[in-house]
Amino acid sequence: MTPISIIIPAYNEVEGISKVIEHVKSFMSLEKIEHEIIVVDDCSTDFTADSAKAQGVTVMSHPINRGYGASLTTGLKKARYNNILIMDADESYPVKDVKKLLPYVDEYDMVVGARQGKHFHGSLLKRFSRMVFYVLLGYVTGEKIPDANSGLRIFKKDVVMQFEEDFCSGFSFTTTITIILFSNRYLIKFVPIDYMSRTGKSKVRHLHDTARTMQILLHTITYYNPIKAFLPFSLVSLFIFVISTGFYIFKIHDIFYGISAVISLIASMLFMAFGMATYAIVKGSRRQIR
Repeated sequence: MTPISIIIPAYNEVEGISKVIEHVKSFMSLEKIEHEIIVVDDCSTDFTADSAKAQGVTVMSHPINRGYGASLTTGLKKARYNNILIMDADESYPVKDVKKLLPYVDEYDMVVGARQGKHFHGSLLKRFSRMVFYVLLGYVTGEKIPDANSGLRIFKKDVVMQFEEDFCSGFSFTTTITIILFSNRYLIKFVPIDYMSRTGKSKVRHLHDTARTMQILLHTITYYNPIKAFLPFSLVSLFIFVISTGFYIFKIHDIFYGISAVISLIASMLFMAFGMATYAIVKGSRRQIR
């Protein structure tokens, strides 16, 4: 097995950080994998950093609270190895499940632990909102995604760091890299894993992070596949054209429906043209950057 850099972002996780590090050390030693452990303390107000340092691992500290994604980015820049394993400091991911991901590391650009169990699925409202979100994700990427924001995954540093300018500083970091890698045709494997009750208090702000995730979806689809951004508007306009034409020809010979049909058809064509033009511009600009 090639060496792995393990990055653990932590913010006020004094209750779980030591145990997580101990379990990671034990697992890596048992599997005989060369590794390094990097804990990024995001300006914790408890003894998270001290607890991590006591374990003899690399600890990096932010002078201000910058967010989950920013912490991962800090760890990525420090990491020595190309294979990156990220996991949370709250004991919600069983370290033993990393073994389920390892067989796919060489074949795929990113291997994601797809969470299972009652602690992941949650209430009916949470399940419904997640279902809507994943329908949108499927439309954006053209792929079936069982878990876009899992915090347990292994990926290639050189692949992900190409898109550093698009990283999200908050909890949507993992969702962002999932969408970006799919949009750029990289290989991603989802492997079912257990998800446990977390230790300590959750730092997720559901309303804020949901809004941020939707913003990322809009940004990503506009930048990486703008045709899909304009396609729904084109199809709606085309639908209105068909209905208006039907009313004008078969039922009501009213000039209003005739004008409506013409305007809708023009709008449909314009939306599709905008999408294609945007795609050509974005694709050309990305080639120039590379």
